[in-house]
Amino acid sequence: MKKINLKKKIKYSICTCGLSKKMPFCDNNHRKYNSKNNTNYKSLKIESDRDVIIDISSSTWNNN
Repeated sequence: MKKINLKKKIKYSICTCGLSKKMPFCDNNHRKYNSKNNTNYKSLKIESDRDVIIDISSSTWNNN
């Protein structure tokens, strides 16, 4: 699980594939992986209407 600070009215791209070097944020590593493995990973876009701290996790992330 990761804690992230979301700022009001800022769009964030969250990694769904677990390959990002900037976890939990997407760095588009899924694009090359999708091409090689015939998968369809995409980033999750989120935007908050206020400044907030959230906990976020994914079963595809390496939790080391």
